[in-house]
Amino acid sequence: MYKFEYINYIWWFLALLVPIGLFLLYFQKRRKFIKNTFSEKNIANTIPDFSMYKPLTKFIIVIFAAALIIIAIANPLAGKKVNKNVQSKGSDVQFVVDISNSMLCEDIKPNRLSKVKQIMLSMLDKFGSDRAGLVVFAGDAFIQLPITIDQMAVGMFVRNLSTDLISRQGTNVANALETALVSIDSSKAKHPAIVLISDGESFEDSPENVVSELQKRKIPVHTIAVGSQNGAPVPVYNASIRVGFKKDENGNAVISKPNEELLKSISVATKGVFVGTSDLASAAEIIMKELAKSEKEENRELVFNDYNTLYLWALIPALILLIIDFFLMEKRLKWQDIFRNFIERRRI
Repeated sequence: MYKFEYINYIWWFLALLVPIGLFLLYFQKRRKFIKNTFSEKNIANTIPDFSMYKPLTKFIIVIFAAALIIIAIANPLAGKKVNKNVQSKGSDVQFVVDISNSMLCEDIKPNRLSKVKQIMLSMLDKFGSDRAGLVVFAGDAFIQLPITIDQMAVGMFVRNLSTDLISRQGTNVANALETALVSIDSSKAKHPAIVLISDGESFEDSPENVVSELQKRKIPVHTIAVGSQNGAPVPVYNASIRVGFKKDENGNAVISKPNEELLKSISVATKGVFVGTSDLASAAEIIMKELAKSEKEENRELVFNDYNTLYLWALIPALILLIIDFFLMEKRLKWQDIFRNFIERRRI
């Protein structure tokens, strides 16, 4: 089975259409101008080293090299998933991640969402036989990835987290936790735990009802408050370029501050652990230490990813093509004239 580890980079192929279109337009005009200005014999005498199609050859080489580099960056993988029943113990962890626009605030460099990714990837590196799932939320919530042992897939989804995944903005913590319960029920997890990562600025329904349900089912919710106590303005982006900051009705910049009280109340009510903004540097270690205490599920089926990376198969040919392009001159070479004269003599 073949797949790409970073599938989003494949979209870069669309960017190649721009230089291809511009070059074809240039080449067509160049060819028309030369044919209208010079005859074949005249151009051979006037510009003996001229080659009509050498620029086209060089351009094709560069485009192929660029395409191979994109493939290498996307990291093609070859292999398969191996299902195996083994004697093991592991936890079922449902990540619930805030991807509202306030997570782009830069009170933590480079921004809050980047810090979330760092924390989650650090935790996944220590998971062992634990399973994980991913729910993302803003004004709405949805299951991004059901609970799975495939930690490589979880990591891929974490790296691709973006505020663009949900169009309806806001921070609906109640809906997020309800969606997490749906994911847990569908996975038939026996001893699940929820890790809620957010700045806690909930402007929607109160999570009181869903917290009561979590208490009844004895599902702990470990919460991590992301941001700084002073907060930061909410940036506004257009085509990945920051164009300003969100303003209120009076024209003042909207300052987003983490609601640590809400997140702490959820973790306390469900007997989970709360990590405040002052402890973000050790958030992964604190949560993993708590998960290690939880009851484990035994005799589970593990799925091993037996993949080999193939990026060198694309990168090395790309480098070879670029070297060829570097030494390939646009003018006609001497051996080409010799070959052309040989063909003309044969015709005579």
